[in-house]
Amino acid sequence: MTRRLPLGVWLALGFALAVAAPTLSAGAAWWAVGARQQADADARLRQATALIAQTGTGLADTGVWKSVAGKLADLQVEADLQLSPPKEVVAGEPGVSELAAAGAATKRVVVEDRGQGFVTDALAATLERPERKRELTIRWESHNLGSGPVGGMLFVERPSRAVRLAAASGAGLLALVFAVVAGVILLRRWVVAPLARLARDAERIAGGELDVAPISSRTREVADVGAALRGMADGLRDALAEQHAAEQQRRFLLSAIAHDLRTPLFTLRGSLEAIEHGIGDADHLRRARDKATLLDRLVGDLFTFSRLEYSGPELANDALDPVALAQEAADTVDPGILVVAPAAPPALDGDHGALLRVLVNLLDNAVRHADAEVELRVAAEGDDVLFEVLDDGPGIADHDLPQLFEPLFRADRTRNSATGGAGLGLAIVQRLTAAHGGSVQAENRPERGARFVVRLPRRVAPPPLCTLGR
Repeated sequence: MTRRLPLGVWLALGFALAVAAPTLSAGAAWWAVGARQQADADARLRQATALIAQTGTGLADTGVWKSVAGKLADLQVEADLQLSPPKEVVAGEPGVSELAAAGAATKRVVVEDRGQGFVTDALAATLERPERKRELTIRWESHNLGSGPVGGMLFVERPSRAVRLAAASGAGLLALVFAVVAGVILLRRWVVAPLARLARDAERIAGGELDVAPISSRTREVADVGAALRGMADGLRDALAEQHAAEQQRRFLLSAIAHDLRTPLFTLRGSLEAIEHGIGDADHLRRARDKATLLDRLVGDLFTFSRLEYSGPELANDALDPVALAQEAADTVDPGILVVAPAAPPALDGDHGALLRVLVNLLDNAVRHADAEVELRVAAEGDDVLFEVLDDGPGIADHDLPQLFEPLFRADRTRNSATGGAGLGLAIVQRLTAAHGGSVQAENRPERGARFVVRLPRRVAPPPLCTLGR
């Protein structure tokens, strides 16, 4: 999983790196160059000491001394040598030379010149000028040869601060350039490039392209913006899909309503024209009345569905007797419907008009499709009250079951008014049942016919509003 940090944290880390990297690099270069210079000086001192120990008293020969002095010059080592071993005395005592006192490691212990002495040319030139004698302790490091046939001091130039400073400056500058380049690359990779891609994706979304790839960035703000942009694209895609589905539904609704209203209106007009011209009989009057009733029912269903779909149901919360409610629904549709109920009816809270509409719609649908019998059962199951509507008709096709409660759906694709209404009855049932916190389910009975089960909680507590009428 990619670790994402806020942009401010990354900037703080980058600033710390830009400060620490040059400092550490300069310090490391200063120490490394100093160590290398010191090691080189120590090596030259060891070679010079070995050379003088190997020569020994041969220094008394002028030719030998010149040869040794030349080799010491090649080693960049200066020398103040005596053939007889020196004696340690306190500075300022009689017989102590200025050269020995100036070359001593401290002012407490110095070396008294004795016997024949040898001084390299560069060191002698330095000592000839009194103002340059301080260079022996500032510029040069001394090394005491100790006891032996040849005594004295060796001098080697201290490591150059200028070289160390140049090395440290170069290393610090190089580290700073590296840190800046790395920061620019990472900033471009984690911030600039993703933001540019987000800008292009926003332009594509504005142009209607909603396929947005995820943004990879270690910066939390950029990643959040990328996720929000992708979520917006997904939301727009879903919204467009819903809009398209709604448009298709609207077109189907208009065409279905036009078809369902046209047939009864045509029949009604024909019957009325026949009566108007004096050729109509009682059959024409009956057909006109039936079509007017059908039109009233269709308009009522459309009005109820539009209220449920766009305004929501306004439900009362009354104490109801589910057995009495079931009997009332059966009497409204067909007094011959059998109502089966327990001896002790369960309690039920709900809207009387809305639940009566649910049962009436289910019973009316069952009567239209039943061969002979329709039965309405009332039962209690746990905290729920169940209403079962059973018929002995042909049942429901398996491929129609998933769509049964969709608005305007009818199993009869020809939408013949003789076999049903506008296809809104079951949709109204589903919405009114859901508004009470319940559910409705349709299935085929094993023996024959269809079974609709309405399950309602016994206690429902919506805010008391006006009662939804039939």
